[in-house]
Amino acid sequence: MKRLCMIIVSVLLLLPVLGCAKSSEKVLLIFSYHPEYAWVVDETRGIDDILKGRGVEIEKFYLDTKRNTSAEWKEEVAEEAMKRIEEFKPDLVIVFDDNACELVAKKYIDKSIPFVFCGMNGEPADYGFPAQNMTGVIERHHLVATIDLLKRLVPSVNKLAIMTDDSPTSRAFISSIESIVPPIEISEFYTTNDFDAWKAKVQELQTEVDAIGIYVYHVIKEEAGEASLPPEDVLEWTLENSMLPDCAFSDFTVRDGVLCGVTVSGYEQGKAAAEIAIRILNGEKPIDIGIECPEQGTPMVNETRAKELSIEIPANVLEEVEVLP
Repeated sequence: MKRLCMIIVSVLLLLPVLGCAKSSEKVLLIFSYHPEYAWVVDETRGIDDILKGRGVEIEKFYLDTKRNTSAEWKEEVAEEAMKRIEEFKPDLVIVFDDNACELVAKKYIDKSIPFVFCGMNGEPADYGFPAQNMTGVIERHHLVATIDLLKRLVPSVNKLAIMTDDSPTSRAFISSIESIVPPIEISEFYTTNDFDAWKAKVQELQTEVDAIGIYVYHVIKEEAGEASLPPEDVLEWTLENSMLPDCAFSDFTVRDGVLCGVTVSGYEQGKAAAEIAIRILNGEKPIDIGIECPEQGTPMVNETRAKELSIEIPANVLEEVEVLP
């Protein structure tokens, strides 16, 4: 009986401690786009590879602003995201890409919840970052290195046009590279969300430039007000109807068929954001963590596209790039 009483007393003494014990840390991931988007898939892999096994409770929210581009949708889905923050009560929020920064993170500047951003094409100051509770990773594309790689494959290229959809992502991309002095002439940055206009420009450029640069093509529509076309359909048409060498700036675009690029990686962006998140969960303040910018791009060449264009990949290039079948 005496032993039983001692056990009961011990348990009672532990109850206040157990009641105060912190549950697992909660992290909310807010993505600008939809879960099947290749960039989002790669960002998620980067997050998972760092946070898995840490005991973090993770929830995901998708703004889906590639397939749904209207102002009304963005307003509604941003409100839903903020409601999810209120309900989930995360210890930290990670926002992915510019739309999530603009639609959600900006509204929490200097609030109590720490935020980490990644995949940002714009300037942090455009969103009011850094702030007491905001830091993260910016995305910068390798224009000069990509053109240099293209020239190594096709030395005759001296004039390039860059095509992209008309989206906040594209506008931030153009703004970030306009001040860069390229090694060849860039005749224009062409933006449109109209598929007929896109197709007409591809055909026009066949006799106007030596090569085409392709950024993103994910909010292009057949009719205004309709949902965006599947991006793979837009790229497939482009490659089938262009015999110009082409380059890209994101790894998934080269994987999907474009000739080459020194590319940025959604995986590396997600991984870097998760590493910063761990530092904050371990007690560091966001304001004390500098904004990061991964400097190393991945040189890639699509062998199938090279064969379609009758381009022979030099041996010294093969030694230095990731060759995709």
